[in-house]
Amino acid sequence: MGKIKFGIKVVKEKDQIMEDEETYGKYGDTPLYFSHYYNFLFIFKSVALENGDQIFLQLGGNMEKVSALVVDADDPMTLNENGEDETAFVKNKEKKVIWKQTPEN
Repeated sequence: MGKIKFGIKVVKEKDQIMEDEETYGKYGDTPLYFSHYYNFLFIFKSVALENGDQIFLQLGGNMEKVSALVVDADDPMTLNENGEDETAFVKNKEKKVIWKQTPEN
């Protein structure tokens, strides 16, 4: 799947525990599988990891972005390949968000 660039700046959340570099280094190549589609968003997530963390990636956001995406439910994605300039987050085993990136609109 090709990466779509929109020149979006990623905004760091103030309460996140992990830094971007640490997150992409630790979780960047973890397979994310198609979960569902809702309101112009394709939702991908990892299986629960050994430490209980789970990674989520949301692609799309509006009709223009969604119509340009090619999604294969059988082909996993990763943060390193598909997460730039998209909403993504990591939750720990207590379901608390420990890292999040949000595109600036």
